[in-house]
Amino acid sequence: MATISQGNSGGNTAVIILSIIIIAIVAVAAVYLMQDHRSASQRVGDAVTAIPQGPTKAINKLGDQPPAVNLKDNVKDAAKKAN
Repeated sequence: MATISQGNSGGNTAVIILSIIIIAIVAVAAVYLMQDHRSASQRVGDAVTAIPQGPTKAINKLGDQPPAVNLKDNVKDAAKKAN
């Protein structure tokens, strides 16, 4: 006869909960570290520096964008430079 074993389901639950907590902490830390901590004068200076490269790029430098958008733009710029 075959027997069914439940195993260590309490241990598995603890590992899952611990994993979720660690992932949440890493996500919050990543968002915090990717924020733009420049002052308004630094943003304006960057925008003025970027004017010769085109008004759109200068305007983008001024705006507050979420970290994901900044990351996406940086990846695109790196890809253009690599090619």
